[in-house]
Amino acid sequence: MLTPQSQGFLNHVLGGITTFAQHHLAERRSHHERLAFLRKAIEQVVDASEPRIRLVGNYPEKLADAVETALHHNESVLRQLPAAVTLDGHAWASNPQVNAFFATAADVRTMLSEDAQIQAFFAENDGRECFALLLMVKRETETFGTVLEGDMLVREVRQIQVSFSQHQLFFPAASEAKLRLELKQRMLVFLASRAQERIHELRTGRGALEEQRRQLQAQLQAWRMRGHGLHPLLSSADADERRLAELEQRLVRTEEDLVAARKQLGTLDDYLKQVLMVLSQPETYLRVQPLSLRLNRLGVKLATDSPEPGETLSLIELASLGEQRIGALVRFSRDELLPNIA
Repeated sequence: MLTPQSQGFLNHVLGGITTFAQHHLAERRSHHERLAFLRKAIEQVVDASEPRIRLVGNYPEKLADAVETALHHNESVLRQLPAAVTLDGHAWASNPQVNAFFATAADVRTMLSEDAQIQAFFAENDGRECFALLLMVKRETETFGTVLEGDMLVREVRQIQVSFSQHQLFFPAASEAKLRLELKQRMLVFLASRAQERIHELRTGRGALEEQRRQLQAQLQAWRMRGHGLHPLLSSADADERRLAELEQRLVRTEEDLVAARKQLGTLDDYLKQVLMVLSQPETYLRVQPLSLRLNRLGVKLATDSPEPGETLSLIELASLGEQRIGALVRFSRDELLPNIA
C-alpha cells in the first residue's frame, strides 16, 4: 500500500511526464505548422535554384530557417518602400519627386503608354488604376552655372546636375497590397536565382579546371616524348628539365584546385549548402538604403544649408551585385495612357 508521501511523489512524477509529453506534442505541432506555412516558399526556392535538392532527405526542414530569414529580409525591404506615388500631369507639377524623375509631364505619359506590360495589364483587366514598381538609374553630371550669392550673381559655378533615366515598370497589379505581395515572392525567387548562378559559376570553374588539367597532361606527355627523338641533340638539357618541372608544378596545383572545387559540389547536400548560404545572407545580394537629395527645380543638387529654393527628396536605392537603382512604388490611371494605346 502506498503511503501518502509515495502517492504524492508518484503523482508528481506522472504529472511531470504528462507535462513533458504535452510540451513535446505542442512543439511538434508548431514545427509542422511552421513547415506547412513555409512550404510554398520553400518549393519556390527549390524550383528557382536547384530542383535536384528535393532528393536530399528532409530538405524542407533543412531549408526552413534560411527561407524564413530571406522572407524576413524581404519584408524589411518592403517596409522601407513608401506608399505608392501617383504619376500624372498634376503630380509632375506639384510633387517634387515626380518632377525630378521626369523631365516633362509628357514624359510621364509616354513612359506609361510605351510599356508593353502596362498595355497588357489594362487590356486584360477592367480596372481603371494600376500599381507597379518603378526602377530608374540616377546620374550625376558636373556642369557650370550661375548662382546668386547674396546680392551678387556669380557665374561659372561648379554644379552637380541630377537626372533619372532608363525608367522601367515591373509587376503591374490592381492594388498596392497585391503589388507588395508579388514583390515579396519575386524577391525570394531573385535570391534563389542568385544561388543558382553561384552553383553555375562553381560548375563552370570546375569544368575549366578539368580542361586545364587535360591540357597540362597532354603537354607533359608530349614533352616527355620529345626525349625519345632528336630534340635532346638540339636543345639544352637544363632548359628542358626546367620546362618539365614547371609543367609538373602547374599540374599539381591544378589538381589541388580541382579537388577543392569538386568538394564544393560533390554531393546534392553540397548544392543545398550553396542555397542555404545565399538565403541566410540575403542582405549581401539585395540591399535597400535611404537616399536624401536636395534639388532645385532644374535638378541641380543643393547643399543642405544652401539658401537657394529647393526640395529635399527622400528616395530609396536598391542595390544588388554591384548595380544600383532608384526604386519607388507608383500608381496611375488608365486615362494617363495615350488615347491610341488605352
